[in-house]
Amino acid sequence: RDTKGFYVAGQGVPAVANGAATAADWMSAASFISMAGLISTMGFDGAIYLLGWTGGYVLLALLLAPYLRKFGKYTVPDFVGDRYYSQTARLIAAIATIVVSLTYVAGQMRGVGIVF
Repeated sequence: RDTKGFYVAGQGVPAVANGAATAADWMSAASFISMAGLISTMGFDGAIYLLGWTGGYVLLALLLAPYLRKFGKYTVPDFVGDRYYSQTARLIAAIATIVVSLTYVAGQMRGVGIVF
């Protein structure tokens, strides 16, 4: 019943369950609709997008996650703020996170609207 328990389940989630959650996060309207469209228009050359999309998740897990754990932070803005000792950097990271999230959600809603 603390912050660590809430954000990372007390670090007690098995690797298989964590991998399944990451895979479920990857399976979105953006990935299914855009990849189907790219592969249908570009052939197997469009599959390069799939490698980049998946590779981004792998890079995120390998390059960013260890530093979040090392600093004891749960969000990127908290990590950036502590890493650079700056509330301004934290605010900029928070704003960037909100802008990217809203853009992504708008794309998801558009994809759902097209499908249904």
